[in-house]
Amino acid sequence: MAAHPDTVTRTIGGKTYTISLQDVQAAAARLRPLHEADLAQRELYVLVGTGLHYAADLIAEVTSAPPIDGREAYDLLGKLGAKLLRWDWGNLKDTRHEPKPTS
Repeated sequence: MAAHPDTVTRTIGGKTYTISLQDVQAAAARLRPLHEADLAQRELYVLVGTGLHYAADLIAEVTSAPPIDGREAYDLLGKLGAKLLRWDWGNLKDTRHEPKPTS
């Protein structure tokens, strides 16, 4: 399995951001972790330390940019090596991130 990059770059709202896993961890520390009752509201989550967070909320907190699509945020965080989880029919499932091919 290939190593994860130290940073990923993403353009959001016309501005380019470089995001590291440390940026994501700092953002997670500022946000309230999700509670079990929150899980049915969305589908794609990231575990940071012991806190579960919605992927798009983490990217918005890191960048202060307009929110991006949850799937895009999920894939972006997966490229950094974040622990990805998915709410699936009432169960929280571990997912292994397979980065999308780049062209």
